[in-house]
Amino acid sequence: MFSSINNAVESIQKTENARKKLISKILPLKNQKISGFKGEIFEEKLAYPVEATELNYNIAGVDSGFVGKNLFSLDLFLVRSAGVMFSYKNNKLVNAAYYPGFFSFPNFVITDSVVREEDFSCSMSLHRLMEEISLSKRIIQKFKPDFLFIDGSIVPQHMDKPRKGSNIKNFYFEIIELFQDLYETAEKNSCQLIACVEDSRGLRFKSILEEILQNFNGNTPKELENTYDAILLDYFLKESERSSAFSYTSSVQEHPVLKDFNKKWAEQIHVFYLKPSNFDRPLRIEFLHKKGSLTEQSQKIASLVYSLSSFHKEYAYPTVLIEADLRARLKPEEINIVYDKISDKLGSSFNLLMRRDRRPF
Repeated sequence: MFSSINNAVESIQKTENARKKLISKILPLKNQKISGFKGEIFEEKLAYPVEATELNYNIAGVDSGFVGKNLFSLDLFLVRSAGVMFSYKNNKLVNAAYYPGFFSFPNFVITDSVVREEDFSCSMSLHRLMEEISLSKRIIQKFKPDFLFIDGSIVPQHMDKPRKGSNIKNFYFEIIELFQDLYETAEKNSCQLIACVEDSRGLRFKSILEEILQNFNGNTPKELENTYDAILLDYFLKESERSSAFSYTSSVQEHPVLKDFNKKWAEQIHVFYLKPSNFDRPLRIEFLHKKGSLTEQSQKIASLVYSLSSFHKEYAYPTVLIEADLRARLKPEEINIVYDKISDKLGSSFNLLMRRDRRPF
């Protein structure tokens, strides 16, 4: 065991050293103007400094928590979405409101349709998205915030898309429509949607960087093959810097999820990474950009996120989303309480547990 641990430590150290060597090769590009590059960079530089902004806004945040239990003939879900509205004046929090309330009971979902085991996680995630996006839309309509923060991506992820022939395929397309309704609602109410991804494993910035290096140097370091955007940018960016903004995908038609969206919305989704603290990794920020200066919009969003995320040096995340998470969080034990209540009422003649969950030893 000790030999394996030593090998793991040596492997990690070797990888980190390789990444530091990689950064030394690409840092010269950091402040170089690259507007002449015929690729997918829409700003002049790869990195920009970010300054804190004075907070004089109504800022909403939405998050959701969910737990599920896969039973023999049905599935159980508990989903709780929570909305928070922070009102700031002169950098001070002057009011906090909660919707639907400071504490709310989770919604109980039972599905008795035939869902394969491999679709269980997907079904649970889609129910969570339905609750979260529906609540986001209601908050915009009710409170008219200047900004609304979403915990996670601004679009469903690849794992949220059911396989071909799945019974939940139609449900997935309902969620797609719900996302587009949210975008339209935000646009009509002049509300900027901002999605924050805590631990991104995106590769898009790395791919763009590879093209730039190929264009300028004629080759790309092979160390780039073994890294994610967030890892690369953790070294590349300093505190209070953001990356250049870029489109969510190079091809909407080939993206597994965005190809299911209306092209109008799919092409508006943009991304940048922000490093709010030297002691935490960069955040992935997603937003909709329709017209005007991409740099101006990115700077405004980055300044706001930086102002809301720099209170804790080791956990840099917008405070409004931290509060929403605390209100929405569910524990695994809570689904067992619901199951036990159902089981008690059904009596001993009903056995809903899967065989693996009722082993006598």
